[in-house]
Amino acid sequence: MSMIAKFVQVDPSELARFQENPALVEALFDDGPGMPPQFAALAKTMQERVRTAGPQLLAGALERMDPALRKQIEASIGRTTAALAGGEGGEDLLKMMQSQRIGGTGAHAGSVLSLDKNWHGVHFLLCGKSEPDDNLAGQAVMGGTTLGEENDEGFSGYGPARCFTAEQVARISDVLSGPEVEQDAERRFDAPAMSQLGIYPGWRESDLKDVMDALRKLRDFYGDAAGKGQAVVTCLV
Repeated sequence: MSMIAKFVQVDPSELARFQENPALVEALFDDGPGMPPQFAALAKTMQERVRTAGPQLLAGALERMDPALRKQIEASIGRTTAALAGGEGGEDLLKMMQSQRIGGTGAHAGSVLSLDKNWHGVHFLLCGKSEPDDNLAGQAVMGGTTLGEENDEGFSGYGPARCFTAEQVARISDVLSGPEVEQDAERRFDAPAMSQLGIYPGWRESDLKDVMDALRKLRDFYGDAAGKGQAVVTCLV
């Protein structure tokens, strides 16, 4: 089974919620079905209605759903169906809709990055090591603060999710945008040596373009998050 690294931009307020209850993080990485389409398609003119009536409307929709799907969506928004029926969560619901983080991969609209199986190669090219490194470039892929127990296998079985605060994201973005980063990364690429070191998933000389493209996507992702004042949550899935 493949290990894929995913990164999700979140508001600092959302990060605080995940830090308080790490069990909610799984919904960020779920590729399953999302919110009813009518909720995802609401126009700006409906924002006030979402704040005031959205929780009750959503509660009504959730009550008619399969219990497993209902539980999944409740976790993603941090509210029970009963709480929504009581009018709680209107502002949070609107913020989640605006950032398009409700539902599966297609609903994240640019706030999610998957490095696929290139994640370990990107990490190695950034710092020259197979394990997490203390410098910021070596933290970008495999670093961050654990959400939950350090020795927990996490919902994916590959370890717990990790997070970077908005301040850490900004610092990492500054480092990754340095003019020497790409040059140093290309210089470190050595397919036989990387495979011998156990850099996942194993490498060929022809993989240079793909791993460098992944590195640039990571740089741009951190830059975008820093520009929006966002935190980042990451996990191997």
